[in-house]
Amino acid sequence: MPFFTPSVTTEADAAFTYLTQQCRQLKLTSLGLTDAQARSTPTASGLSILGLIVHGAQVVNNWLIQVKDPTREVGEDDYRTVNEKVGLTLMFDGSALPDLDIDEAVAIFDTVIDGIEEARSAVEEAGTDLGTEVPMPDNPWMPDDFDMTVRWILWHLATEIARHAGHADIIRESIDGAIAYQLNAEADGEPWPPEGTDWS
Repeated sequence: MPFFTPSVTTEADAAFTYLTQQCRQLKLTSLGLTDAQARSTPTASGLSILGLIVHGAQVVNNWLIQVKDPTREVGEDDYRTVNEKVGLTLMFDGSALPDLDIDEAVAIFDTVIDGIEEARSAVEEAGTDLGTEVPMPDNPWMPDDFDMTVRWILWHLATEIARHAGHADIIRESIDGAIAYQLNAEADGEPWPPEGTDWS
């Protein structure tokens, strides 16, 4: 799994590719952890790697509803339905701990990551313009006076998951010192530190 995002050609390709890459980097922070480690909160916050992975899966899963069908008015029942399909209960807090072990959480996140490609296919097949406006969700944290588009959703997701991948990196380093470069190498079966280097 390359640490850097692959080359991209169009804005839509970039949006979907960066989102997928950041999801994979967030997931990778769980590599080799026990359930106890994945649930631990070794920093001053209440965040854990398990909580962040489940939160990331839920957030992406929820927003992809409108990416696939931009004109749809999405309500809480829609969120509940799509989350139940992948094995999640409705929660929006990265510090909440679901009744899942880390392997179950990662399997759910893998299903959600596969859903990013399904959303990309839906956008391509429908010829959806990223500037297509979507109905605003009813929540208190949306910016005032702006138009929500498919573009906004995709870049919002990429930045939110990147933020949480950073949280998870710090938590993982606090657990056992493993860093993102190391975890990427280990996931690919490559030596760490790289041969011929003095990284430690």
